[in-house]
Parts: sequence; structure tokens; C-alpha cells
Amino acid sequence: MPTTRARRRTGAGASAQAMADTIRATERRKQHLTALWALPLLVIPTAVTAGYLAAITTNRQAGIAVTIVVTVLALRRIYRTKGSTWATGAAGERRTRRILAPLVWCGLGRWAVLHDRQIPRSRANLDHLVIGRCGPVYIDTKTWKAKNAKVHLRRGQLWYGKHPQQKTLDTVLWEASRAAEVLGHPVLPVVAVHYAAVPAGGLISSGVTIIPAGELRGFLRALPKAPGWNRARIASARRLADQHLRPA
Repeated sequence: MPTTRARRRTGAGASAQAMADTIRATERRKQHLTALWALPLLVIPTAVTAGYLAAITTNRQAGIAVTIVVTVLALRRIYRTKGSTWATGAAGERRTRRILAPLVWCGLGRWAVLHDRQIPRSRANLDHLVIGRCGPVYIDTKTWKAKNAKVHLRRGQLWYGKHPQQKTLDTVLWEASRAAEVLGHPVLPVVAVHYAAVPAGGLISSGVTIIPAGELRGFLRALPKAPGWNRARIASARRLADQHLRPA
């Protein structure tokens, strides 16, 4: 049945996309308000004047064309978007979801994958939680697009271009620890990087593994099996996570 209310997004990147949508809606309202006063006071008089000058120096058709072009350019400037890091992050999480999906499709119960789960008693969320015979793994997606900015270590500390990332790793460690509290088992923290160059084989800093997102499946499959993590325990851990880590 049709409805005027937007359906709530779920799945990978849902909470980041919701924030991006909220920011975009606020931006759009401000643009509408700008257009309400700018159109009659600035845009239309300027466009008409430019069109008139073009008409008297060339012909009427040129004047109309200039009026339209000036109006369109002004509206495009008013309604241009600055973009959002939240939208970029949401898109990255969806890419990670697609990378991880074959584990579930072909895993025959050997993998459970959860996306965008709320941390109890917190406003934070877990990007991706993977549970397999290696035990539980927390994956935080980073979409780093700065040109020529490489991911590297400097004196054992993680850097993205000229920007230190220790706070990022501290957050990932905290998020993994909260997942471990729920599951009653240590959780391996991983950062999956989209776009930015990460050395082949990945990096390790502060106990966090940093790898290119495209290598995630191979990395997970290569992890050693943890004692006792069979299909039954994976399914049990999945139920426990579903119970305590609600979709964000």
C-alpha cells in the first residue's frame, strides 16, 4: 500500500546513510530559503538584464538563451551540494558488505556476517561482525579517498597520508571489546580500507590489522581455526549477537 513516509534503511551503512540523509535534508531546506529571496532579488533581475543586453547587441533569440543560461547557472550554484563524509562512509560499508557476501552464500554455515549493529548502552555502532571457525572478527570500514595519500606505519603508528590514526584505532579496539563482552570471547579487530593504498599483506598497529578491503575474504579464510568454533557454536554466537546487538 503506498505511503508518504520513507521506509527506514537497514543493513550495511544504514546508520551512516541515515545521518547523511538528515544532513542533506537540512542542506536542502537552507537552499530553498536562499532561493526564495535570491530568485526575485538577484537571479531574475541579473538574468533579464544579461538577456536584454544580448538581445539588443545580437538578436531576440540570443537574449532569451542568455537569460535561460544565467538562470540555470545561478540555480545550480544555489543548489550545489558539498557532499558528506557520512554518505561516503555508508557507500564504503555497502562495498564491504558485497565483498563479505560470498562467505555466507558459499560457507555452508561456516560463516555468519552481521552489519551495522548498535552497541548496547551506546550511540556507536559496529560496521561488520564476522563469526567463523576462526572465532569472531570485527571489521571497521574506512573509505579513504585523498589523492596520493597512502596508509603506512611511522614508528609503529598508523598514518593515512599526513594524518595520524591512533584515535581511529583506539575506537576500533573499544568497539571490538564491546562485541567481545556480548559474545564472551575475544574479537579480532580489523580495519578494511577502500581506495587508499595499503601495503600488500596489510599492516598491524596497536593490535589492529589494517588491510585493503578487497583482500578481506582471503584474509578471513586464512585465519587459523579457533578451538571449539564449529557450525553449532557459530550459529549460537549469531543468535547471541542478534539478541544483544540490534540493527542500528
